[in-house]
Amino acid sequence: MGKTKMDKRGRVLIPSKERKRLHLKPGVEFELVDTKGVLLLKPIIPKPIRVRSKKEVWDKETFLDAGEATFGE
Repeated sequence: MGKTKMDKRGRVLIPSKERKRLHLKPGVEFELVDTKGVLLLKPIIPKPIRVRSKKEVWDKETFLDAGEATFGE
């Protein structure tokens, strides 16, 4: 593991090597956990959305409907 500093505005940079190793992308949210004076940053991983269809035939329209239900128009 590397070292990092906190800047005047309270921001802490995570070294590139660690971001790549942990597959962290820009915009990821973290939960802050204080354990006896040690601050842990735990990435919040969104739960996947399950999409169901009663259609027995999976055509292009079915996939477009599923995408719209998941991500909006």
